Amino acid sequence: MTPQPVIPAIKTWTGQFHIGRTRTSVDGFKTVCYLGGWIVSAAASTCTQAVTEASGRQIGCLIGVAIDHAAARLSEGGLRLDWPADPGQRDAAIERGLYALAGTWVCVLAADGVERIYLDADGTLSLVYDPMEQTAASTTGLLLDDTAYAARFDSDLYRALDICGEGWFPSGLTAHMGIKRLLCNHYLNLADFVPRRHWPIQPFTHQGSVETSALRVAEIVRRSAEALLTKGKVVAALTGGNETRFLLAAYRPLIKDLTFVTVEAPSTTRDVSIAKRLAETFGLKHIILPLAEASPAEQAAWHYATGHTVTGPNMATHPTIRPLQNYDYFLGGLGGEIGRAFFWRPTDTFDSPFGAPELVPRFGMPVASAVLEATEHWLEGVAPQFDGLTVLDLAYLELRMSAWSAAQTYAQAFVEHQHPLIAREVYALMLDLPPEAKRGNLLIKSGIAQLWPELGEVPINRYGDYRDTLHVLMRAADGKRVAKKLRKLFG
Repeated sequence: MTPQPVIPAIKTWTGQFHIGRTRTSVDGFKTVCYLGGWIVSAAASTCTQAVTEASGRQIGCLIGVAIDHAAARLSEGGLRLDWPADPGQRDAAIERGLYALAGTWVCVLAADGVERIYLDADGTLSLVYDPMEQTAASTTGLLLDDTAYAARFDSDLYRALDICGEGWFPSGLTAHMGIKRLLCNHYLNLADFVPRRHWPIQPFTHQGSVETSALRVAEIVRRSAEALLTKGKVVAALTGGNETRFLLAAYRPLIKDLTFVTVEAPSTTRDVSIAKRLAETFGLKHIILPLAEASPAEQAAWHYATGHTVTGPNMATHPTIRPLQNYDYFLGGLGGEIGRAFFWRPTDTFDSPFGAPELVPRFGMPVASAVLEATEHWLEGVAPQFDGLTVLDLAYLELRMSAWSAAQTYAQAFVEHQHPLIAREVYALMLDLPPEAKRGNLLIKSGIAQLWPELGEVPINRYGDYRDTLHVLMRAADGKRVAKKLRKLFG
């Protein structure tokens, strides 16, 4: 049976935006600004601020939540960018100014011949675009009316990638023919609607100090959390895993101001057990949320908000976090995988060559020709100047994180999501670690050991007793999980 997209009767545009030469006709959208012929419009709930240069002239618009972690505050009321008179110096100035900011944001710049859209360090505030119509927006539903949305839906690719299972659209692809996703580390050049890589452009040394890097990452995390705490109530994820343990260590000076949350479900029994132990041992304010199922209508709205590019447990159970709507911010743990060799195999080295046939199976999905073609195009921009291990790390960041997780941004209701590990400096430090540090997860371990060593008394991702053996056996009995793992490891 050919799948067809379900378009909800009532659409929610919370936090969304549209960029084009003409105003969008979507009800409830307001014009935010005019920039060199470009009109930026957004839903009333969307945070926006003007970007100006030294004279006060507006040169752009920043959409979303931007965190100045150096000052431990949010960027609000306007962002001032250094804008050199020499056009040859502007790229570097943009990099310095924008990527001093963590958070989830999109920046539109249009002045003095520069017409571009930039994403945050992870592309967390996702953006899709139509090169033919020369429009861009937060989600595909803002680019296509209902008729075009259904007509341009790529049902064959949707089915081939097992989107109804654990699949997703990587490498800049979307569920709609002719609609592209902008990947992080690339800006969209509005002059021709072609994406261009702007970072990284130099190879990494792979000689970064694990101890020093861990402390600096933790400092950025802590100061980002401090910035959010100045604006409201903050709740942080707590699981049995690596990232939330490192984050807990980084948050140590703020523990009294934070509440921690764990979701209780059949698949999270170990997480709940470990989180309870951490909360009881270290005096954390901790809440456990029982799993709540989404209704068919809620699931349809969630899927539409992702542009029909991903499903999975979040679609089926997203109302679980409804009780968190009394908080202003939810702190998650995305981003730490960049520092721990997520796409690597044991035999990979700096000299390992990668074409699309070698790389695509590591996504864990069935291989499709469209994905091979798009990934090969992406490789043309990275493989010549970067070593094999860096290619793998950038693939995870750009083709996985900037697609799978970011596609869900506008479906996340109830509370504003922020991920303090997502910041340009954090990623630069992680990418520069030696291979043995990534393979051994040493940045996470070092941060915990230096900042809150007692946390190490509670094992990460382990009960510490016979239940660990049972957990391994149960995972081994999951045929789909085993098949996905085998694809990642062996192609």
